[in-house]
Amino acid sequence: MKNTLLFASMFLFMATAQAAAPARHAAPVAAKAAAPAAPKQQYQEVSYDDLAKYLNQHVVVRTTLHTERSGTLVKYSGTAIDLKLDTGATLGLPRETIRSIGIPIPPADAPAPEKK
Repeated sequence: MKNTLLFASMFLFMATAQAAAPARHAAPVAAKAAAPAAPKQQYQEVSYDDLAKYLNQHVVVRTTLHTERSGTLVKYSGTAIDLKLDTGATLGLPRETIRSIGIPIPPADAPAPEKK
């Protein structure tokens, strides 16, 4: 009787320990043919005072809260800017929360856009 009780207790302990163990993830499947990575977009830093030149253009803003927001600059004043984010929402950023602002630099091998 003691052996049966001991065996049952050990069995239940092992069953619950295995159930409580974290799930194991399957090994990732190797990529068949990885495409070459596109070159990362480069940005030129501009000063806050120069932002008036870039209204209705795409900008990237890094904040003092260690976030990065990208979108179209829709409003500029001496105290704040408004961005229409890539997600579609409009975000107001006070000047004192902006650490740096960048504008995209076209790739060197891309042809320059034609002026009309």
